[in-house]
Amino acid sequence: MKKISGSTFYYKKLFPSIWFGFLAFFLVTSFAAGAQQESKIFLIMPIFMAVFGFFLFKKLIWDLADEVFDEGDSLLFRKGKKEQRVQLKDIINISYAQMSSPEKVVLLVRSDGPIGKELAFNPPMKFNPFSKNSLVAKLIERVDRARNT
Repeated sequence: MKKISGSTFYYKKLFPSIWFGFLAFFLVTSFAAGAQQESKIFLIMPIFMAVFGFFLFKKLIWDLADEVFDEGDSLLFRKGKKEQRVQLKDIINISYAQMSSPEKVVLLVRSDGPIGKELAFNPPMKFNPFSKNSLVAKLIERVDRARNT
């Protein structure tokens, strides 16, 4: 069993905490300084940025699996306390967003499971951001072989 996913601690926990913490700090200090009486922008902008950040994190980051393990003929996804095992032959499509942060691999599987029908994870970091990820290329080949046998 080999881990094929990268760490998600920074993306799923640390960065959102910093984002929402900064906005809360800005909002509290604005109220303490009495800025809300002069201009409503000091109240509206942090709330707008919090709502925007929530939906952005929900769409791009919080759907990532915590860990993904390669078990030979299947992949094991772990997200929180949920686990989902996916046979390679049951994978319909693999999409890969290379030039995004974080890089994201999304697998569409035939049947719905505890985590869902679309399973996303980030591959381990690589040094050259312009090169293709060899892990994804090998995974595509293995899925194709599994479907054809």
